[in-house]
Amino acid sequence: MKLNIFIHCLLHFVHVTGFWISGRGSHNVFLVAAASPTSSTYSSTTTTVAAYENGDETCLNDIDQSVKSTIQNFLDSHSPKSDKFYIQGWRWHTLSLIRDTNRLAHYARDTLRSLTKDKLASTQKAVDHVIDFNLKGLYRIEDDVFLPWLRSKLSSDEIGSDDVKKAFKIVLDSVESDRKHVKKLASSISFEAKSAVDTNKNDDSVEKAIMEVLGQSEMLHGILKSIKYREDQFLVPGVMRVATTREQKSFNTKVLRSLGIFESRKHLVGMHDAVYDPMYGNNEEQSLFLEQIPSVARMMIGRWKRTLYEPAAGILDE
Repeated sequence: MKLNIFIHCLLHFVHVTGFWISGRGSHNVFLVAAASPTSSTYSSTTTTVAAYENGDETCLNDIDQSVKSTIQNFLDSHSPKSDKFYIQGWRWHTLSLIRDTNRLAHYARDTLRSLTKDKLASTQKAVDHVIDFNLKGLYRIEDDVFLPWLRSKLSSDEIGSDDVKKAFKIVLDSVESDRKHVKKLASSISFEAKSAVDTNKNDDSVEKAIMEVLGQSEMLHGILKSIKYREDQFLVPGVMRVATTREQKSFNTKVLRSLGIFESRKHLVGMHDAVYDPMYGNNEEQSLFLEQIPSVARMMIGRWKRTLYEPAAGILDE
């Protein structure tokens, strides 16, 4: 009984303290919810994956040089209002999503080698975690809370010049455009995964469905990387120029109110694993994670991983 009371109080502390309150540097990101296209909407997506293979460079080249220069001149001529960026959970959540979409693509590729009933069911379970939990959870917060706040801050009088406001709007619009693409791809991946476990489908149809999951996951991975790059290069340093420490922390509190305790714990595990994965994190990220995440929350990560995260996402580690 005492242990249960302790755990309850511990979770309440973590929820109130909040692992979204963090932040050094100028990195960030957010992402997805879903519609429900038919499988034909994004058929043969593997032919267009190359367009996003180098997502960071590709997206940056899509933005006019004058826009880049306008924003960079603004950043160079204005001192930050905050000593740190205090919304690090945003970028770590995105990092975990980028990692998950890559893992999902690898899992789908492995499934193609063995289209058994169990393997197909496991693939759908993996899709449920990546799309219906991680991706959708991130986009929910972004749609409801973050993007309206971001647009407001980067079009405020504090920005000054209309040209700078317009430049930030162009970047935000490009991100929004890709987010719409992400939503459609996410819905299509879910559709194909469900189609693959339909007992009325023949073997060729099942194989095609898993190939679509593979190709669309790869494309999703590339688009998310490109969105993250634009946010890191332009939007995050922009926020630091116009939002004080107090404003950023106040916004974090608003985000925490939108997150449920159960959901927050699972997301924190995913963030931790991304930061400590050498393919995605590094020593600097790990140091920042240790600095910004409360020790009580970090102490619970192992338990939450075993009891909450692995039952849903452990399949991606196979």
